[in-house]
Amino acid sequence: MKVSFSQSQKDDPESRSGVKIPYSPGKRSTSKLLWWSILALVFTPLFILLWHILVSWLFVSSPGIITMNSFAITSPENGFITELPVKKGSDVESGSLAVRLRREPSPEITNQIALMKAERDSLKTSLSNTVTPSPLSTKLVDQNIEFFKKEAETINHLMEQGAATRAELNLAKSNLRSAMAERESIVSVRVDDTIEKNIKSRLDYYNRSIEYLESFNSSFFDVVLKKPGRIQSVQAFPGQSVKIGDELLWIADPSSVKVIVYVAPEDFEKIKLDSKVKVILPGSSMKIKAVIEEMPTFSQSTPGGLGSRALISPRSVTVFLKLEEPLPQELIVDGLPVKIEWGLRSFFGGTGL
Repeated sequence: MKVSFSQSQKDDPESRSGVKIPYSPGKRSTSKLLWWSILALVFTPLFILLWHILVSWLFVSSPGIITMNSFAITSPENGFITELPVKKGSDVESGSLAVRLRREPSPEITNQIALMKAERDSLKTSLSNTVTPSPLSTKLVDQNIEFFKKEAETINHLMEQGAATRAELNLAKSNLRSAMAERESIVSVRVDDTIEKNIKSRLDYYNRSIEYLESFNSSFFDVVLKKPGRIQSVQAFPGQSVKIGDELLWIADPSSVKVIVYVAPEDFEKIKLDSKVKVILPGSSMKIKAVIEEMPTFSQSTPGGLGSRALISPRSVTVFLKLEEPLPQELIVDGLPVKIEWGLRSFFGGTGL
């Protein structure tokens, strides 16, 4: 079988059997554009991934989070919440009202009031009938001393939390001193003292004690903030019954903002005390200067959600950074993820840039 080729066919691809068949330039351009678009669509994500891998390999960076010191405000006593003026996310000043509570009626106080009223009524009967009262006993006064002693300790604790004032503490101490003085007067009654004088003295003491305890039982008290801050969370609501120690709200201190960085073990050489680094804030190209506050003392599993697991080491060294520039108010968010730049990777065993 003999096969021959036409020289003209080979030299002129737009000619077939002597007939001119031109290709459409428009159709050819469209086909090329579609082809390159498909290539770009397929390979662009790959190029982006390779670029990120290359950049992350050349330049050392670590994930981190913004953190603040926070503390809980707890209920200093049993009671009911009547007012809760603060809201989540709001900034509060020192001395502002956090919670107003109504003290829960205490069975101990109620019982003490009943005992003192019974003793007072007995003394009144003795005074009006000029009947010699029962032998003087310090039992009830001793109970009052014990109660007022506990009350003074409680008020002192409340004052430390900002839920009581110095005047309330002084009043509690004054009641304790009065109870102790009353006991002393009972055990050291002089022979020449008249019965009427002793009874009136005891009546006066019981009346003052009853009045104080009745005003104290079911009274209102305010929980006042001792430090400024930002309300992180509110755990209670108006009308809620709370027990002593129950969490009412959590407050963060914006002045204590720092950055926790999770550094891969292979980048440990970058960690040097007082080294300057750059913190890249999310959602913008804004960078803030920071300095290593202290050398790391422990490592941990890198928290999830801080980046791709393919690019972040599963185990990391925890480093604390102190910011040298103020954060924008809208970015002072506890747990906000950030990125820390350490500089160019060292390829020859040095410290890099």
